[in-house]
Order: sequence, then C-alpha cells, then structure tokens
Amino acid sequence: MLTSDATRRAFQIEQETDRVREAYGRNIYGQSVLLARRLIEAGTRVVTMSWAPDANATWDTLGDNSNKLKNTLLPQFDAAAGSLIAELAERGMLERTLVAVLGDFGRTPRINSNAGRDHWNACYSILLAGGGLKEGLVYGASDRTGSAPAERSVSPGDIIATLYHLLGVSPNTNIYDVLGRPHPLVPKGRVMGELIS
Repeated sequence: MLTSDATRRAFQIEQETDRVREAYGRNIYGQSVLLARRLIEAGTRVVTMSWAPDANATWDTLGDNSNKLKNTLLPQFDAAAGSLIAELAERGMLERTLVAVLGDFGRTPRINSNAGRDHWNACYSILLAGGGLKEGLVYGASDRTGSAPAERSVSPGDIIATLYHLLGVSPNTNIYDVLGRPHPLVPKGRVMGELIS
C-alpha cells in the first residue's frame, strides 16, 4: 500500500492549490489534516492525526490558556477542521468518513495561578461528524461552570462503542489474549443510537 501510486500521489500535497492549502492553514497541523483528506481520497481506511508533537507545546495549556487558545490553537483548529469537513461534504465523502476530534480529558473550570487550566476528567467535549451521524446535533450539557455533566452524560465507553459500531465493528466482539481468555472489545459502553442518522 505504501508504494502504490495512489498513496504516493496522496503525499504530494504541493499538488493542492494555494487557496486550499491556505484554507487548511499553513502550519504542520493544517497541512497534516489536508494530508489526511488526501489519504482518505486515495483509499486509506483509517487516518489518525495527533495534534501535538509535544503536548506541552499545544493543547496542554497549563499556563497562558486564554492567549494560546485565542491566538494560536483555536484559529488553527477552526481552519483545519472546518476545511476538512467542508471539503469532505463537497466531495460527497462525509457520509462515508467518520471524523472524530477528541482528547483524553478536559480542563479545570477554574483558571490556575499560571493563567492556565489543569487536567480535569469530570467533564469535556468532543466533536464527531459524518460517517452516519446526525448533523448539527449537540448532545448533552455541562453545569453552568463546566464542572460536571448536567444533561445526558456520556462515558468514554459509550463513545468508543458508538465509533466501533459506525466503523462496522461490533463493540460486543471478544478479543482473546495469548492464553485464549476472552476480553470484550468495549467492556463498558453502549452504542448511542440517538446520535446515528
């Protein structure tokens, strides 16, 4: 697959117009998301893009949170994610492409002494688009401070079970260790049918 002509062409992002490259953002993240779109077009089934060569350099905003978000992180993310979803839709690929934007935890509701936000696993947001999901749906809500879920709480297992389901893999599948013992693919979690179109 890596030596195929289609894959080789996908990595040639310089073939994109300047307008498209600018729309995604002329930074490593924007260009990586553009490359992800090109790989999907070339037939790649799963693409993972990590938005942090060093977490402390990006989303781990333990200090100077507001400035980093306003001036760097959110503009770059908005350009890349917005362009990806728009282009997938324009090219008729969004319905068959599942876009999942998520991290491992959220951020404290309160600003710390370094003008940052610390790790917080009680409440956070993710973005899912395409791949058979309902469009324009906001599901769940936090309390007014963003400290805890207030409506329709969702567990990480629920998200993973739903993603597997949308990818055509039963979350109830057992995987077996070297001793032949079964382990559920998703031990705790339900497919969230209310998100699926």
